[in-house]
Amino acid sequence: MTDQALTPSTSTPVRSRSWLRGLLLVLLLGLLAGVGLGGWKLWQQWQSTTEMLEAEDALIRRLSYQIRQLEADTENLARRGDDNDSASRRNAQQLAALQNQQEASQLALARVDETLRGGRARFQLAAVEELLLLANDRVRLARDARGAVLALETADSRLATLSDPRLLPVREALAQERLALLSAPQADVAGAALSLGGLIGRAAALPLRARTPSHFEPGAARAEAHRELAADAGWPERLWAGVGQALTTVFSIHREARPVDRLLPPAQEALVQQLLLLKLEGARLALLRQESASFRELIDSSRAWLDDYYKPDDAAVLAADSELERLRALDLAPGLPAPAKSLERLRAVLRAAP
Repeated sequence: MTDQALTPSTSTPVRSRSWLRGLLLVLLLGLLAGVGLGGWKLWQQWQSTTEMLEAEDALIRRLSYQIRQLEADTENLARRGDDNDSASRRNAQQLAALQNQQEASQLALARVDETLRGGRARFQLAAVEELLLLANDRVRLARDARGAVLALETADSRLATLSDPRLLPVREALAQERLALLSAPQADVAGAALSLGGLIGRAAALPLRARTPSHFEPGAARAEAHRELAADAGWPERLWAGVGQALTTVFSIHREARPVDRLLPPAQEALVQQLLLLKLEGARLALLRQESASFRELIDSSRAWLDDYYKPDDAAVLAADSELERLRALDLAPGLPAPAKSLERLRAVLRAAP
C-alpha cells in the first residue's frame, strides 16, 4: 500500500512538470510571438516614425527655406519701405520745392505783368511826349497852328485812354494850350495867294513907261487954250489960231525935269514883263511856304520893277502897286503860344513814375 501510494504521487509531479513545460513553452512561444509582434510593430512604428521624421525634417527644411525667403522678402519689403519712405520724403520735398517754385513763378509773373503794364503805360506816355514835342516843333519852326492843334488833340485822346488821375494836370494844360492856339491870329495866306494870282494874270496888260504911243494926243493945256480962243475970238483970229496950232503940233519942244525914258524894243518889253511875272510867282511861292523875309524881298523888288519900267500914273499900275504894298504888310509869322506847359507837366509825371 505504501508502494502504490507512492507511485501515483511520483507520476503526479511528472505530469505536472510536463504540463508546466508545455505551459512554459506556450508562454515562451507567446512571449516570442508577442516580442516578434511588438518588434514588428515597433519596427513599423520606427519606420513610420523615421518617415515622419524625414517628412518633418523635409518640412522643417522647406519651412526654414520659406522662412529664409520670408525673411529676405521682409528685408526687401523693409528696404523697399525705407526706399518708399525716402522716395516719399524726396517727393514731399520736391513737391514743396515745386510749390515754392510755383509761388515764386506766380510772384515773378505778377511782377512781370505789373512791369509790362507799367511799361506799356510808360511807352504810351513816351509817345504822348513825342506828340507834344512835335506840336512844339510845328509852332516854333513851321508856324503851323493847325498841325500843332492836331498833335495836341491826339496826345489828349491817348492820355484819356490811360485813366490815370496823375495825368489830369497834363490834360488841363493841353486844353488851355489848344484853345490858345485856336484863338491865335492867323494870316490869310489863301486870300493873299489869290490876290497875287490876280496880279499875275493882269501883269501882261500893264502899260510900260517907255512904250511908243499908237496915236498922237495933244496936250491938255493946248486943247483948253484952243477951246477958249474959239469961244472969244472971231473968224480971222480963229483962222490964225488954227494955223498956229497946226504949226505947233508938228513940232513939240518942252523941258523934262526927269531923265527921258529910253524906248525898249519888243524883245526887251517881253523880257521886262516876264521878269515881273517871275517876281510875282516867287512872291506867291514864298507866301505859300510862309517865308516872310523872301516874301517881303520879292514884293519890294516887284514894286521897284513897276516903278522903273511901268507908267506911274496909270490906274492899273497904281492899283497893282497899292495891292503889293498891302500884301507886304501881311504878317506871315504871327506870334503863336508854344505848348510848353503840358510838356513840362508830362515830364514831371514821367520822372515821378517808378
